[in-house]
Amino acid sequence: MLFRSTDVVTVVRVRWTTEEPTAGYVEFGGEKYGQVTPTTEESTEHEVLLLGIPADTEIHYRVVSDPDGCNEVGEDLTVTTGSLPSGLYPTRVSGTSSFHGFQVLPLQGTQYAVVIVDEWGHYVWYHLLDATEGNLMRAFLSADGETVNYMLAGPQSDLSQGIVVRVSLDGSERTEMACPYCDHDIVELPDATLTAIVVTPGEGGATADSLVEFAPDGTQTTIFNAWDHWDPNDLSVEPVGNWTHGNALDYDPVEDVYYLSMKNLESLAKIDRATGEVIWTMNGQLNQFDWGDSTLVQMHHQFEVIDEDSILFFENGSTDRGYSQAVEVEFDDEAMTAQEVWTYSNDPPLFVFAKGDVHRFEDGNTQVVWSSSGQIQHVTPEGDVIWQMDLDLGQS
Repeated sequence: MLFRSTDVVTVVRVRWTTEEPTAGYVEFGGEKYGQVTPTTEESTEHEVLLLGIPADTEIHYRVVSDPDGCNEVGEDLTVTTGSLPSGLYPTRVSGTSSFHGFQVLPLQGTQYAVVIVDEWGHYVWYHLLDATEGNLMRAFLSADGETVNYMLAGPQSDLSQGIVVRVSLDGSERTEMACPYCDHDIVELPDATLTAIVVTPGEGGATADSLVEFAPDGTQTTIFNAWDHWDPNDLSVEPVGNWTHGNALDYDPVEDVYYLSMKNLESLAKIDRATGEVIWTMNGQLNQFDWGDSTLVQMHHQFEVIDEDSILFFENGSTDRGYSQAVEVEFDDEAMTAQEVWTYSNDPPLFVFAKGDVHRFEDGNTQVVWSSSGQIQHVTPEGDVIWQMDLDLGQS
């Protein structure tokens, strides 16, 4: 049996052989294990990765084989993970989260890395980057669970250099896919197609955003182009630079639609993937909803469509107002009405000038990511902070 030998010191590789072809898996964790790898295909040669382990941690593991449907349990073995590389600064966690899992985080500032952390803030996976490689945007685990993917937009002076990077879970392989003029956000569809916000030129040197799909076979398809739907001269926006400034993207496989947030228009568009048509637009200059007495969302960034009648926004807010917040909006797209039903802002106030994210957990608690302030919180519906992770000053 062979273990360790991966490029990520928190990941353990286990290999074993059997006399007859059989399936098997590895139990691992503390003295009572508690975690299980996926089951291997029937073979005499087996290999699995043990994932989700902090650095400098001793774990117990054992192989379980299933010849002819009768489990055979191997001996108890131990291995200790390695130490983190220099440059990965520690996180600080307080409170107890109701979310027991892992999160993929792109880090920027004093260090550039894509990491996975557990609920205690331990780094259980990492990939270090050079700050000169590009602008680190969205990072996510692939749909097949085989790689960690992230998008690097090119420098603002040359967005044509954008790429999507795939890194194997053992850190040994890194592959790149050209994603010219991609910016801010990217999503993966169930069939492994990647869809990116792509900056697209128009008249007079101005640009706007398109949604371009990059299929696994290399085919590129433009699904939506803002130039086909709106004229900047009809809007209260200067038709120079990127007048839409798409800053967040999501995909709903049930309805087969995209949701695109556009910072400069302060609007959210629901887009039919099959036709590229805009189903509706909410908020800002393109707003089609009656908000009644509710205030429209100011400069929203990442968002989450919770269900068919509710959206959670991270609202950067204006510099004049001076604070950011999470906002939940309920809407009726038949009556075309919308209203603010829940907000959360930090005490004391935090102003996040760039990025920011939100997520609603199944138990009703909400994650708020104060990106440029280097802080993540889990808050109850009543606004109580039950868990918080902080990064060192200068880290987003």
